[in-house]
Amino acid sequence: MSDFFPDPPPPPEPVERPTPGWFGPPDDVLPGVVPVELVLGRSPHAVVMLSGMRAFPAGLAMTLHVRTRSGRQHDVLHEEIFDDAGDRHRDPVWRRDRLKWGFELADGRRTTNLGPWPELSAVDQDPDHPVLMGGGGGGSDHSADRDYWLWPLPPPGPLVVVCEWVSRGIERTVTRLDGDAIVAAAGRSSPVWPTED
Repeated sequence: MSDFFPDPPPPPEPVERPTPGWFGPPDDVLPGVVPVELVLGRSPHAVVMLSGMRAFPAGLAMTLHVRTRSGRQHDVLHEEIFDDAGDRHRDPVWRRDRLKWGFELADGRRTTNLGPWPELSAVDQDPDHPVLMGGGGGGSDHSADRDYWLWPLPPPGPLVVVCEWVSRGIERTVTRLDGDAIVAAAGRSSPVWPTED
């Protein structure tokens, strides 16, 4: 009777799958810094800024900063920055007037905060288009900061940033960044763990 309740078999060894490059910045790389302090758009009611660009071999991390003056509620601002507006995403007027921003790479490819994210079930294959993915962040009634990841690393040449926020009075703006400087910064990135011989 001593083996009436035998010990269960040991659990299988966990299989660690690498995070795909398009999903976000790697944890084990010190990025090259791109000195950017950029106002993407401004009106009497709001300002949208971009800073903190960090270049990795696979892509570009950055922080979007939003500040407002009007008395709108925090949750309304939060919905536009953090993309969790629920049923409001079905409202065409809201979609038209909301905060929109994105990039055009030197090769003509485009990506925006509105558009399509890769299927998370397809982590084993790279998307066929550039990706602009939002990450963590926070804010208050009149401010929000959110990290973003642009994949892949933009090629040399101009990197165009476009911003528009109709409901806050920000007309479409176009700003050009130096893609060569971004590529050079990615070349300065380095692994945080020494290579084992």
